[in-house]
Amino acid sequence: MPNPLDKIKTQVKKLSAYTLNAPECRVKINQNENPYDMPEEIKTQVLARLANRPWSRYPTFVPVDLLVTMARFSSWRADGILAGNGSNELIQALLTVTVGPGTKVLISEPTFTLYRLLIEILGGEVISLPLTSDLQYDTDLIKHTVIEKAIDLVIICSPNNPTGGVIKDKDLIELLTDFSGLVILDEAYHEFSEHTVVPLLKQFSNLIVLRTFSKAMAMAGLRVGYLLSHPDLAREIAKAKLPYNLNFFSLTAAIVTMEHFDLLAPIINKLIAERERLFTALSQIPGLQPIPSQANFILTKTSISPSELMAKLQAKDILARDVSRYPMLNNYVRFSVGTEKENNELIETLQEIFTNHPIVGQNLPLN
Repeated sequence: MPNPLDKIKTQVKKLSAYTLNAPECRVKINQNENPYDMPEEIKTQVLARLANRPWSRYPTFVPVDLLVTMARFSSWRADGILAGNGSNELIQALLTVTVGPGTKVLISEPTFTLYRLLIEILGGEVISLPLTSDLQYDTDLIKHTVIEKAIDLVIICSPNNPTGGVIKDKDLIELLTDFSGLVILDEAYHEFSEHTVVPLLKQFSNLIVLRTFSKAMAMAGLRVGYLLSHPDLAREIAKAKLPYNLNFFSLTAAIVTMEHFDLLAPIINKLIAERERLFTALSQIPGLQPIPSQANFILTKTSISPSELMAKLQAKDILARDVSRYPMLNNYVRFSVGTEKENNELIETLQEIFTNHPIVGQNLPLN
């Protein structure tokens, strides 16, 4: 009998799927979610709008109301916006229309692992650059490499997952000015940095911005993301997007959430304040070295092996993220910013673990 796997691309069979081992824990700080649920007023309005909507009918083929609301919310034009089933779908659509055998895509690692996975599935070539020794973007190296290697696309996650670092506008503008290819800027965590590069879309037609409702917008369970670009680019990327990709429940929730963002803004501000408080507390625990972050998580170097630390935390019903398999991050874990109560529990548990552990060092070098 022929082997059906012979019909699968060779490069795909060599890859590992994007997976997540996430046992149930009471304190869940492993996926960078908003730990606070959507405000009840928003939930109530969403359900009210859905009550009289016939569920047997497809959503509108082009979600005009959603795109117009996104345009108002983001200060960009509606014909340059695509909505997706999470920003991951839009990353996939974008790479589908741009990447094939021979396409060179530059990423700085460690970063979101889905970029590399999709590029390699599509047959593109990943040109990987390391972050600097303090885990920031090496923009001089990026600008040099795009010319030297004839790069087609550059993907930058800012704030970067899992490090929390950002690229400065000045460096991004220099890259966009001198580079003839596309620059994809993933802004999944931009609300926590209180900054966006969307104004640069008016100046640079080779910039594409990705956003999500899964983090600050407290909608991880509903899967909504959006892409902002020059309308000509959006039109081409849309060809790889499945029809009716966004169900009307998620679509309606996104509209109501943007209309009532004033109810979410205080929660986001609270998480930013908690991030700074948590960073200070982690800095004071011998054996831990947190990295400054502009996102809703803190990458932290640990003198205890990440696997051992994860086991000790899970024994206390706390689920964090072991990122030690990422490039440059052999001894690192990542803590999402939780509620005040969750953060207090994490701090107290870490203090207990590291106080009682026989191998704890201070002033750890970053790498």
